[in-house]
Amino acid sequence: MTVPAPRRGEVWLAQLDKVRPVIVVTRDPMGRLLHAVLAAPITSTVRELSTEVPVGPADGVRRESVANLDNVQLVTRSRLIRRVGRARGSTMAAACSALAIAAGCE
Repeated sequence: MTVPAPRRGEVWLAQLDKVRPVIVVTRDPMGRLLHAVLAAPITSTVRELSTEVPVGPADGVRRESVANLDNVQLVTRSRLIRRVGRARGSTMAAACSALAIAAGCE
């Protein structure tokens, strides 16, 4: 089965340490050119870190959770299971800020 090209801001279920949702942060159009995308795992464990971004049903996630930008990782397209939603623009803006903090660029 061919996985459609993931796009920035989409929420996918991915096979990581376990099946969990991720937000794709790789810029468009690179998602269709690369065999892997940079993605932030989503977890229900909230630690109140400046690199955590709240996500919820409006972003395609079942329950209130956080995207952890300290733990971004390359996810091969073969590990992407299915698209479940799209993060709001405000969520992606917060993710960009959190990624800058995580990388020490802020």
